[in-house]
Amino acid sequence: MAQHFTLPGISRLLSARGLTVVGMAAGLVSVAGCKVDNALGPSNNQAIVQFINAASRYPTADLFVDGVDALSGLPYGQGSSIFVNAPTTPRLFAVRGAPDTTTLASSQLVVSNKTTYAMILTQRSAGAGLIVLPDTVSAPPANSIGLRIVNAAPAAGTVDVYITGTDSTLTTPIATNIPFEGVMNYQYIPVGTVRLRVTAAGTKTVLLDVDASPLVSGQVRTIVVIDTDAGGLPLTWLGIPDVG
Repeated sequence: MAQHFTLPGISRLLSARGLTVVGMAAGLVSVAGCKVDNALGPSNNQAIVQFINAASRYPTADLFVDGVDALSGLPYGQGSSIFVNAPTTPRLFAVRGAPDTTTLASSQLVVSNKTTYAMILTQRSAGAGLIVLPDTVSAPPANSIGLRIVNAAPAAGTVDVYITGTDSTLTTPIATNIPFEGVMNYQYIPVGTVRLRVTAAGTKTVLLDVDASPLVSGQVRTIVVIDTDAGGLPLTWLGIPDVG
């Protein structure tokens, strides 16, 4: 049976975009992130990277930037943020399973100034992957909220997504056939009763049920779908506060 969760209508505690710990389903607590490069301020060439451990095989993970240990011992199902300088040359982001020194996944990225990136460690059948998502969010229309899904749950397989209002009947999915490591585009929905459900693709078998009704106008959230702590079903999720 799918678990039912309520998405808290949290407010970001810090003015800098992305400086939040990504909380598990019940919490979504916002706190200051760490720094790999000195925080120079918005007039300088810097970006923010949100690192999320969505691979249950690795109870803790370290994020290295150009060989420097930027975030240490990040537990599964959590996330944190760092400032990174934005030179014109690529930077190397690598993840290790703490305390191992073996690189699990890596990505070279030319970091753009004043941009936020989400980097999500995923668990593949063999090894790990790293999803890199530049921030493309925009403010939603008046009296609306925004939601998107990242499928980081290997146990889910390919999924469909339904968003409903007061009528909770599953009729037409808003997105279909989202594979593991796939991303649904942002969807903007009028405020009010909002229920998001993830189903096995091509069926109405609900794998995850999230009540997004507490969100208020102007807020946008990314829902990262992940396996349970021990791996497999039932699914759970993390929330990234993109806007508001």
